[in-house]
Amino acid sequence: MTISHIFPSRYGTLALGVIILLLLLHVLHDQYNAGPTTGQLSSLGSRKDLTQEDFPKRLWTTSSRSPMQIEKEAAGWMRTWTDLNPEHRFELLTERGGATYVKNNFPIDSSAVNTYMALGDPILRADLVRYLALLKDGGVYNDLDVGCVKPIDVWIPPRWRNDTSVVLGIEADNNLGQGGSKIFGFVNWTLMARRDQPFMRYLVDRVIQNIHQASSRHNETLGNLKLYRQEVLDVTGPGALTKTALQYFSEKTQTTVTAQNFTKMKRPRLIEDILVLPINSFGAGHQVRWSGQKEDGSALVHHYFAGSWKGSHPEGPKL
Repeated sequence: MTISHIFPSRYGTLALGVIILLLLLHVLHDQYNAGPTTGQLSSLGSRKDLTQEDFPKRLWTTSSRSPMQIEKEAAGWMRTWTDLNPEHRFELLTERGGATYVKNNFPIDSSAVNTYMALGDPILRADLVRYLALLKDGGVYNDLDVGCVKPIDVWIPPRWRNDTSVVLGIEADNNLGQGGSKIFGFVNWTLMARRDQPFMRYLVDRVIQNIHQASSRHNETLGNLKLYRQEVLDVTGPGALTKTALQYFSEKTQTTVTAQNFTKMKRPRLIEDILVLPINSFGAGHQVRWSGQKEDGSALVHHYFAGSWKGSHPEGPKL
């Protein structure tokens, strides 16, 4: 049966156009309300027009404790963010708040919700929820023990503002041991992103994949999964972020990108739409001294290393 059999012929073309328009609106409505889903890089589409939407003025942090239980020292570090960035909205994701956020912002049957809600280890949940929050809403994430040194608005050089979707900083850049083995990594205690960016989607995919692979390797459910300290770093933490970022850079540029491309970097570098900051920016402190560099006044944040999660995760073999 053709459209002309359903509607009078003089209205056939108009009716067909209306139906197509309604179908398109229905598809767009479903895509919008479904929230971010996960998929491979090939499904992420082309680079977005970054001039249409600036970095959201949102500050994210995670805590296993309620606001009333946060120590005075940590509360002081938190205030540096609001004092230097008064236009930003502060969001504290506690254990309960993180679960509510994930369930309210991602499809209920998605791998993001299923994985997050099944995890029993608070540190794995804290790592995952920071990536999910930046994917969905964007802004700046910082650990509770990170203080702001310079306002967020000056973090990105003006000439790259409209070309940057994600900001990463170097944590470690050093040769260690007799063999000169390379230690290199990006920080995951501070991250910055616009909302719904391909790299953050790619990162969420990889981290969720890592979690399930670790569960299979240990033959444990996600609820009972307990990883060694180094495993945490490699499965959801800065090790996972670093490996994923280098893979993403390689795929996007069609070249092999390794730590060597960033070692001893002194100035910010834009790779596609991701801005990589030198070690002084986010890694000021002992990381800078490890790298053989000196603090030069360009620190944007300071990490106080007050996190206590390592005490509940024994050392073990590196993956």
